[in-house]
Amino acid sequence: MVSKSLIALAAAAFAGETLAASIHRGHEHLHVGKRDIVTQMVTQTAWTTVTVTLGQSANAAPTAVDNNTKLTKSRLSSSSTAVAAPAEASSAAPSINTIAPNVAVVNAPASPSATQNSAPAAAPSTTTLESTENKSIGQRLQRGLAYNDGKLLQSFLGSGSKATWVYNWGQVDDSGTGLEFVPMLWGTDKGFPQSWNANAQKAIDAGSKAFLGFNEPDLGSQSNMTPQNAAASHIQYMNPWAGKVRISSPSITNSDGPNMGLNWMQKFFDACNGQCKVDFLALHSYGTDGPTVLNHLLDAYNRFKKPVWVTELGFDGDDDKVNQAMEYVLDHLENNSTFSFVERFTYFMVAEGQMLRNSQLTTFAKTFAYGA
Repeated sequence: MVSKSLIALAAAAFAGETLAASIHRGHEHLHVGKRDIVTQMVTQTAWTTVTVTLGQSANAAPTAVDNNTKLTKSRLSSSSTAVAAPAEASSAAPSINTIAPNVAVVNAPASPSATQNSAPAAAPSTTTLESTENKSIGQRLQRGLAYNDGKLLQSFLGSGSKATWVYNWGQVDDSGTGLEFVPMLWGTDKGFPQSWNANAQKAIDAGSKAFLGFNEPDLGSQSNMTPQNAAASHIQYMNPWAGKVRISSPSITNSDGPNMGLNWMQKFFDACNGQCKVDFLALHSYGTDGPTVLNHLLDAYNRFKKPVWVTELGFDGDDDKVNQAMEYVLDHLENNSTFSFVERFTYFMVAEGQMLRNSQLTTFAKTFAYGA
């Protein structure tokens, strides 16, 4: 099992014609047995003004979301997170309005172990496989459960559950749920590539409709890959599955460092030179509030013009504040056509101390699994 903690955060703001905050976040993933120990550190800047336009047509270039809700500016705070590592082993950004004043922090998942795994990626290109996510507003978004321990999933799957898929940062489904399992090729070390082809085919045979790419290659403590290496590896290991399943980009952090987050993704697509088969973006976001998350998603879509899956998310604040942010984000993702490009959404994660407290669902976990 994996545990992941946000252990260090610091922010500094400077007044003047420009305002910026630099945040360093570190968190650990403790892998017992099939998981490894990982520590990661990210830097994110987010202090700007915002112009708000919500509810516009999905065909128009989406604009930023305002913080004009009950949500207040996030204060950085430590929070523990448990991540599941696998058990086995772009284009110029169109102009958009700037993000509301919020301090955003990144968080990332744990590294899988070498029992479930399977090469270089090229520039972004989509497969001919039709998206399975084309549903009307209110039914389009698919909520998923990110887990390490399949025994903890049942309380999220009662009557009225909105969960439709699961993943565990690995290649083999041990959830016992019968829901669609989405395998991930976590990285290119630890033996993951060697087990990838066999496990990927088994997943397809069992009903998997999509594959997830490398886990936070922009973070040294995770799969830790240069954009160039990730592109080459994507082409080698992910491209062969094009047309059989939908394929994600590497799963990146929300850091705005020059070699992280969307900047890393841009370099990845540049290195791909049009050869990578990428059907959708996989994005992570930590230490933020609702408007900041939505603006980050808009930024990614405006830059790369691809559908988005949010495969890890962690809000800042206590349970009540997290629940407020959860309701806010789910409402926009499911009912605002501006965000019709967001296909799937998971929260980090199904684990004690995260979405569970004393084996009971937190308020925000209930909202995620059953409400909104």
